[in-house]
Amino acid sequence: MKKRWSTQRQETLEQILHQSRESVIADIEKQLGQELDPRKIDVAMDTGDWAAFELSEGIDYKILEMRYKTYKEIADAFRRLEAGNYGVCERCGEEIPVERLKVEPFTRYCVSCCNQIESLEAAEKEKGKPSTL
Repeated sequence: MKKRWSTQRQETLEQILHQSRESVIADIEKQLGQELDPRKIDVAMDTGDWAAFELSEGIDYKILEMRYKTYKEIADAFRRLEAGNYGVCERCGEEIPVERLKVEPFTRYCVSCCNQIESLEAAEKEKGKPSTL
């Protein structure tokens, strides 16, 4: 379902996505730009020190992975914007308020539907059934 937004709303939605994408890209570049300074590595590191070092490296990769996932979600939101269905709840079809999109630019649901989905997922999890949403 393609929506025709006012020019102002369309520009606001584009701005939200551009700012979100730029922020994520800057975070990824900053993290990738961090290089290990060999002068700060103690050659006398024991096994515990190396394990701690490798653990911190693993955490960095997890953070990078989360940022990349966010980047992909923003790219998908841009595709929805081009298709004319960005900013529309995929469950009820209502317009998602700009304030919500500023907080979570790649959201697919309005607050009401999101709450309903989370309640259903919690109830299904409690029963031990996997979610169907």
